[in-house]
Amino acid sequence: MDKNRTPQIIDTHSHSDFSPDSKTKLKEMVAAAVSEGLAGIAITDHLDLKTPDGDTRFTFDIAKQQNEIDEIRNSYEISNGLNSNNDNYGIEILKGIEIGLQSHNLEDIKEYVQGCTFDSIIASIHFVDGVDPYYGSYYEGLTEKKAYGRYLELMYSLITTYQDFDILGHYDYIARYAPYAKYSILYKDYSDIFDSIFKYLVYNGKALEINTNTYRTRNGKTPVLDPHILKRYLDLGGEFITLGSDAHTTDRIGEQFSHYLKLAYDCNFRYITHYKERKPVPQKIQMSHFM
Repeated sequence: MDKNRTPQIIDTHSHSDFSPDSKTKLKEMVAAAVSEGLAGIAITDHLDLKTPDGDTRFTFDIAKQQNEIDEIRNSYEISNGLNSNNDNYGIEILKGIEIGLQSHNLEDIKEYVQGCTFDSIIASIHFVDGVDPYYGSYYEGLTEKKAYGRYLELMYSLITTYQDFDILGHYDYIARYAPYAKYSILYKDYSDIFDSIFKYLVYNGKALEINTNTYRTRNGKTPVLDPHILKRYLDLGGEFITLGSDAHTTDRIGEQFSHYLKLAYDCNFRYITHYKERKPVPQKIQMSHFM
């Protein structure tokens, strides 16, 4: 993205060193968003409770993280000579969380976040039947159809059970590490379950995420976002799509945003969305974002 532009686009998915898989300080994430010319960034650190391997690192001190966000917000306000009642201080820093849903941890998530206030909650699936596809063993003995289909079916089951979220995160996570020759998820192959997911999101006013981290080259393969997925979501009444880099390092903030803004526009979306105080805030997609 041209860093001289002020596109009013917010990166809705990012991880600081409050997530164990990131070493990047919060202030570095924010500074990178400013440098990239973004209007803002949502810090959505990981909350994965009761992981199959017993890893307890994927939790964070929500109050401590949010206090640090407040301090950074204040520093930007002071440096711009603005008071705390003026939100127009050059960068929006939003308080988010990415909750990892599993069938046995939903009550634990509810208890962990009780009393906390967020701008946005992303619901994601990182484990399928006790296995994280990141490590590859999940795919052993499974065809592409079974591996992807099971992931999507589990996703539908979990999001309809745990409904306290705003954004469905990386529905295509399962494609990132897949060993198959056909590694992109296509709407036509899973139309029934996609329709069920989309109808639930539409009826409940929740957003579908374009997660640009999925569409990076890994092991010589680059998954492609099937535009029919976005078109079908829109056809079913979907209004809200968010754009998140899922960045864990500063160099990936806002990654490929111009390309995916154009894709969304070509699929007849005219707004991209972020959340503030758990409410959707649409921003008009402008041709200048990708020309």
